[in-house]
Amino acid sequence: LCSVVDPARSVAEIKRVLKPGGQFVFWEHVLSETDAFFAEEQVRATPMQIKRADGCHLDRRTGDIIRKAGFKSCDLEYLELEGFGFLNPTVCGIATA
Repeated sequence: LCSVVDPARSVAEIKRVLKPGGQFVFWEHVLSETDAFFAEEQVRATPMQIKRADGCHLDRRTGDIIRKAGFKSCDLEYLELEGFGFLNPTVCGIATA
């Protein structure tokens, strides 16, 4: 979802096409929620990242988008991984239609 034009619309479409009880399994890098300096660096680096990595945004809050999409349930975890640079932190989980 980092490189789609409209992540909220994309998640809504994922939810729409899932059968009741169907699962959306995700693992996405997101904007830091715990390190304000790193988050500022992610925001600053995003314009260049978009150009060099096929539209990849480093500054999205994809977890919030998935939570707000109206899935029946959403088991989501925010993780900070060592050694992954700007592709850290991440959210991962399962959203059920």
